[in-house]
Amino acid sequence: MSHDKIKAAARERMARTGEPYATARREVVAEIRAAAAAHEELGPEYSDAVVASFLNRVEEEIAARVEARMAESPRPDTPRPGVPASEESRRALWRGIAIGIVIGGIAVSAIGGNASEHKHRLVLILMAFAVAGTVRQVRGALRRPAAPSARADRTAR
Repeated sequence: MSHDKIKAAARERMARTGEPYATARREVVAEIRAAAAAHEELGPEYSDAVVASFLNRVEEEIAARVEARMAESPRPDTPRPGVPASEESRRALWRGIAIGIVIGGIAVSAIGGNASEHKHRLVLILMAFAVAGTVRQVRGALRRPAAPSARADRTAR
């Protein structure tokens, strides 16, 4: 293991345990030497097990660090569902859409095509406006609460 990696591991251990740098470095080097000695002692048939054991310890340390960092960092607020648009902003949106359709329709009917097709396009655009306006009025009427009847007023008194 290179000197930089040993140094980084020693600093991480230092931050985790609070040990002085020299002690943390000695412990890191001792762990690496112990893993290497076990590898030599057990022979090639156990090398996979030695490596797996060492990697498990490293993985446990990483998991512990992640848990510690997650505990330290403040959690973001839970996301709130979007606030529904107000009636005024909906009207502004519909108004913008209508203006866009009108401008687009005028451009399409005024540009290109035969002179006889201009009238057909204009009629088609006007019909689309009529349908859109009707749909909007019907939807608006369905959304508005019904006015209280005169009979309900008399019974409440």
